[in-house]
Amino acid sequence: MKYEDGLAVWDALRATGVMAFGVETYANSRRMEKSLRLQNGDLLTQYNLLEADLARPKVKEADFRGKAKHLEYKAREHQPAMLCTLVMTENTDRKGVKRYPVGSMPVMDPETGKTLVDSLGRISYTTSVAYGPTVGKNIALAYLPQEYCQVGRKLDVEYFAETYPVEVISVGYKPIYDPENLKPRT
Repeated sequence: MKYEDGLAVWDALRATGVMAFGVETYANSRRMEKSLRLQNGDLLTQYNLLEADLARPKVKEADFRGKAKHLEYKAREHQPAMLCTLVMTENTDRKGVKRYPVGSMPVMDPETGKTLVDSLGRISYTTSVAYGPTVGKNIALAYLPQEYCQVGRKLDVEYFAETYPVEVISVGYKPIYDPENLKPRT
């Protein structure tokens, strides 16, 4: 069987509604298409729940450890950074090879080539990255400074000393693919 034949089989199965599932699917790609955050991966102690867009709308009346700080963060006009979903708009390297990055990558301003830094001095980098088979693109989550948090914003990431373009596809917790709606948002 040739590579192309395998793709045709998968395309035929997909056309009937069959979805591929496996460790990588559950671990990264599907959760990222749904914009689900991973503890200790995307949910980091240097960022708060509001920046991760996971804070509840109401704060309980009972006292709890960290309540004063949480209320202080909640009172801000806007958060210094937000967890955003990015997609790679091109993943071909200089040699013409398609790249499927893993790990952390710095997020940079394409005009200056500088890594983004928020008002608290935190450097922007991807917290998770995986290929999303439903949307057909590499997906990454990254905390971006507030002034860069706009859907459609063009940025760059660096992977093995090469720069790749990315686009902000959502700010905060908004799935780019929701199986309940069965429509990818690209």
